[in-house]
Amino acid sequence: MTETRDLFERARGGKAEDLNAFYERCARKLLPLIRLKLGRTLRSEVESRDILQVVLCKSFERIDQVKDPAAVMGWLARMAENEIRDHADFHARERRDAARRAPLDAAAAVPAPVRQALSLAIISEEMQRLERALESLTDAQREIIMLRKLEELTFPEIASRTGKSEDACRMAFSRAMAALTVQLAGH
Repeated sequence: MTETRDLFERARGGKAEDLNAFYERCARKLLPLIRLKLGRTLRSEVESRDILQVVLCKSFERIDQVKDPAAVMGWLARMAENEIRDHADFHARERRDAARRAPLDAAAAVPAPVRQALSLAIISEEMQRLERALESLTDAQREIIMLRKLEELTFPEIASRTGKSEDACRMAFSRAMAALTVQLAGH
């Protein structure tokens, strides 16, 4: 958690290697979050990496708007959720037919640090195994793991967001991680 914050602070300086390290870390955390939030149905319509690319590009353009470096993963996660919601709304309206679908053609406009992060965010077998295990958990278990591990929220922040006490959040997280461990052992 402090690693992301530290990388973010350095990335704001604009050095290529710092931007690359920051976006690489963010991409590794955001891609599983995006895939889980998309769900199986929408994943068949929308490529997870396309959502990741849009989020990383938007964040690159707005990096100076972040006031609290400790909340950068939450900021990125909200961007991803908004993109997913937009895609879900779009597909629910069924404005497109299969013949008119086209992939994103914005690769030329993608900043180099974002392009590098995307190339490193290839879904590995291990990531797919983790994804399957997370999908087998209850919604509440999956949500608390995503808030803590992917969005990097503290327990006070999770408590504030969920309306539960910090102790209840710690206990729920502990139980969710135990359930995830059991699922991973079974796969």
